[in-house]
Amino acid sequence: MPRNPDAYAVVRRVSVGLVLLLAVALVLLSPRFGRAEPEGSYRPVLDPPALELPCYPLPEGLVLDFAHQVRTDGDVEVDGQTDGETRRELVVQYDLVDADEVRERLTASFVEAGFTPETGTGDALVFTRPDTGPVSAEVEQLSGIPDDSTVRGTVLLDLPSVPVASDDPICDDPYATKRFPESWEPAT
Repeated sequence: MPRNPDAYAVVRRVSVGLVLLLAVALVLLSPRFGRAEPEGSYRPVLDPPALELPCYPLPEGLVLDFAHQVRTDGDVEVDGQTDGETRRELVVQYDLVDADEVRERLTASFVEAGFTPETGTGDALVFTRPDTGPVSAEVEQLSGIPDDSTVRGTVLLDLPSVPVASDDPICDDPYATKRFPESWEPAT
C-alpha cells in the first residue's frame, strides 16, 4: 500500500486521463494512418458500356438508340469462305421495348448513319453503305417472359470486322469489350 493514499489517487486520475486523451487522439488522427475514407458508395467501379469504349467502334455515325447491353462481340469466320474472311458478330440484349420498336429504331439509326435499307431474308434487316458494305440485324423477342421483365430480346448484328482502334489497356479486357476468348464457356 502506498504511503500517501492521496498521491495514489492523483496518479490514478492522471493515468486514466492520459489514456483517454491518447484514445481520443488516435481516433481523431486515424484517417491519416491508412484508414479508408468513406465515399458513400459501396458498389464496385464498373467499366463503361462496351460500345462507348474506343476499342471496337460501330460503323461511323451508327448509334443503337434503345436501352441495351452488349452480351458478346467478336469476329467469326464466314461460312464457305476459304480465304479466312471474318465478320463481326455483335450480340446485344434490348430492354423495356418490344421487337417491332427495336426494328423501327434500328432502321432509323442505320438510315441516319447513311445506310440504305435493302431487302432482307426472313426476319433480318439488311442495310448497305458504300464504305461499309452490307450489314444485317436479326431481332428476336424472348418468349415466355413476364410483362415486367427488363430484358425483352436480343439483336444479332452482322458487321464488317474492325481492328482494335485504340491502344487503351481497357481494350485488352474481355469483360469490358465483351470479346471473350473461344476457350471461355459462355454464360447461360
